[in-house]
Amino acid sequence: MEVVANVVIVGAGIAGLATAVALKRVGIEALVLERSEGLRTTGAALTLFPNAWLALDALGIAQKLSSIYNPFNK
Repeated sequence: MEVVANVVIVGAGIAGLATAVALKRVGIEALVLERSEGLRTTGAALTLFPNAWLALDALGIAQKLSSIYNPFNK
């Protein structure tokens, strides 16, 4: 049985993009909408808790990020 789904994701932040990647891997196409016209290189910081890293690892992209960004340790 083939399941066809149309999904719209509002926001191209880490959660929206990770959701789009996960859906694509199971065969569901998603449209990602973002109000910003382009990428910003300043003005934002992102904190990821351990569960977020587990989710990114499950998507196969945690290593790519952790090799570029150093973890913040108190």
